[in-house]
Amino acid sequence: MTVPKLPRFHPMTVLQNWDAISPGAALRIEDAKTGVACFGGTGSGKSSGPAKHIASGYLAHDFGGIVLCAKPEEAQQWTEWAAEQGRLGDLRFVDASGTERFNFLDWEAEQAGAGGGLTLNIVALLDEIAGAIAGNAGSASDGGGDNKFFDDALHHMNTNLVDLQLFAGLPVSLPLMRAIVNTAPQSLQEAQSEEWRNGKGECAAMLARGDKLTSAPAADPDVRADFEECRAYWLQEFPNLSEKTRSIITLSFSMLARPFLTRPLRRIFSTHTTLKPEDTFDGKIIIVNLPVQEFRLAGRVAQLAWKYCFQIAVLRRQQPPEGEYLRPVFLWWDEGQNFLTKFDTEWHAVARSAAGCSVMLVQTREALRSVLGNNDAVDALLANLQIKFFCQNSSVDTNDFGSRLIGERWVDHHTTNVPGEGRGGVSVSEHKRRWVEPSRFTTLKRGGSRNNYRVQAICYNGGNEFVKQAEDGSSVRLPCEIFTFNQRG
Repeated sequence: MTVPKLPRFHPMTVLQNWDAISPGAALRIEDAKTGVACFGGTGSGKSSGPAKHIASGYLAHDFGGIVLCAKPEEAQQWTEWAAEQGRLGDLRFVDASGTERFNFLDWEAEQAGAGGGLTLNIVALLDEIAGAIAGNAGSASDGGGDNKFFDDALHHMNTNLVDLQLFAGLPVSLPLMRAIVNTAPQSLQEAQSEEWRNGKGECAAMLARGDKLTSAPAADPDVRADFEECRAYWLQEFPNLSEKTRSIITLSFSMLARPFLTRPLRRIFSTHTTLKPEDTFDGKIIIVNLPVQEFRLAGRVAQLAWKYCFQIAVLRRQQPPEGEYLRPVFLWWDEGQNFLTKFDTEWHAVARSAAGCSVMLVQTREALRSVLGNNDAVDALLANLQIKFFCQNSSVDTNDFGSRLIGERWVDHHTTNVPGEGRGGVSVSEHKRRWVEPSRFTTLKRGGSRNNYRVQAICYNGGNEFVKQAEDGSSVRLPCEIFTFNQRG
């Protein structure tokens, strides 16, 4: 019997056949869209085992995606994986050379549709990046007291910086924002002076340009009203701030902008655009080769900027015509704690409908908790990464999590009664036992010559069971299975 060919990117398309492990089991596109989390200690074989297995399936079936790099060797690793699947031509590298560039602020400003080009959305990008630089990406508004005041003040200034560029009809860019801040009036007297208004400063020039464009006969009265609000900020509100408050706000802005205005990020983010997140929708694989281990904060900021823009681009995807399917695109983040933000939980909850597939590799749950702060936040994230691979690990917390996730079963417990004054015999009772005890995760094979280059991982595929044949010929349905990967295969 001939099996009908599925339409391209159909949810039931098999990415990796697991029939040898369990009859009928497979990794399918519909599984990939539910997300993958892979745990394993240092040297456990995460990358050469389950990660390569998943990546090979995605590459072989023409997924697009973005790869965040924590380690210097990851770009070469992906080059080798892409070569094996004939995908070298789809690789695009964002690196210190600046060959590929992405002005993310202008990209957001140029978005089409009802929500495109909105100042609030552009400033949201800056807020996310500001949080990353502060070391608490996505949580810039979590603090209280003075911190909350200055966060809000920076957000307010950024809003008026973006608005002023848009009213002036110019592309939104950080260099121009910095120039506006540096030439803004420092007092009400200066703002009212002819010397400042007729000088060569960018702030005065942008206000004059915006005034001309928004007062033209064909101009929208609502746009003009918005411009008046922006002009009032720069000519009244900003110069009327206390010197201390204004200094703190401008210093915060400088800390936000500086990574993008100096090497290596200046050419990548502060000029024009040659590569954008939507290119992944056409099958491109963007590797952000500014590894955190090498570029430290600059690398992390760059990766988070690309990651956040990719995430919101995925959420904006339009559904295809009936009978067609979106090309799946993946977010690949090894050493996931380096790139984690509070937006991730929100994104993973809804990305499936837009064919967004996430693969997060991390050593332990503790690493996630160190960023998100508590187990509830970690559990909320992991609940939306349905497929989980557990490689060898010595983390008690992670191993217990895996054991509890897989669950319990009823087993017969036999008790032998020793004959005495009463009758002897055997009694049987049922007790709950875990399918996999936490200690089992500590003994999985880690690969290398000692283990004949075999890596073991316990796989849990949320909502799916694995089938095994029992000794009596019956079928047993299991919530997990041990996979063995050949590092040299």
